[in-house]
Amino acid sequence: MNGNIHKPLGFGEILDQTFRIIKQNIKPIFLITFFIMVPIFLIQAVVLILTGRELFISLDSSQSVFSSLIGNLDSIANTSNEENLISNAVSMISFFAFPLLAGAIILAVKQARNGGQIIVKDMIKGALPRYFPMLFSTLLLSIIAFAILFPSFIITVIIGGSSGAIFHPVAGVIIIFLLLAGLFLALGLLLTRWSLFLPAVLFEKVAPGLSRSWHLTKRQTWKFFGLLLVLIIISAIITSLLQMPLVFLGNSVLYYVLTNVFSLISSIIIYVGYSVLYFDASIRQEGSDLQSLINEYQGTQES
Repeated sequence: MNGNIHKPLGFGEILDQTFRIIKQNIKPIFLITFFIMVPIFLIQAVVLILTGRELFISLDSSQSVFSSLIGNLDSIANTSNEENLISNAVSMISFFAFPLLAGAIILAVKQARNGGQIIVKDMIKGALPRYFPMLFSTLLLSIIAFAILFPSFIITVIIGGSSGAIFHPVAGVIIIFLLLAGLFLALGLLLTRWSLFLPAVLFEKVAPGLSRSWHLTKRQTWKFFGLLLVLIIISAIITSLLQMPLVFLGNSVLYYVLTNVFSLISSIIIYVGYSVLYFDASIRQEGSDLQSLINEYQGTQES
């Protein structure tokens, strides 16, 4: 693995290295996610059981498989306010666990790239000293993203709605679609420039790390945006495929637990790919900075 860690990678090489690291280190990387996130999922399961949710959905022998499937889908789609509140609480707790999980996996990827052994306990312990800087940096970026996205979305809807009222409803829909596509692209590129803040906070002792990330992603924004988008799409496809059979479990506690676990497994692709992006950006930037120093030195000598 450490044969090409000191050279910049292309689009396909980053994806290749991501999946090779996962393939060769799937057990320790999964255990990192397991030890950090599973306690949160167990809390969700216990709360659901205490609120009266069935651990398993028993099948009615008088119904056909198709009827049971439709009933299960309906129970999953129509969740109560209490269930939504529990899901939101779990999401909030998961937000606080995210920096520790990301930091531990970034350290694991660094170890794998260097050809070392990934020791789960050491990876988690290694991320702990920088947990609060990573947490507050994540919170800051979330607030900034929301502050940009929410008013932009409202303005887009107002412009599209006004166009539909003045011209034609179809024209309004088209304008809204185009504006939303532009908003997605603009916000995606902006967040890509800030996306490497977590490893910067972890390794370089800077917080919130946004300016450092901006520097690291210079001249690589479109490539990194495309790579992150591909990783998210791949993760979403795998999650969907893994969760398809779970509809037979209905709105049971086991359904929620397994849904979270499968989402966690597929998200490993994003975490590992994200880590590889940072190390690739660091190598590129170090080379770029070194070249700038050489050019500056040569210019001084000539003068």
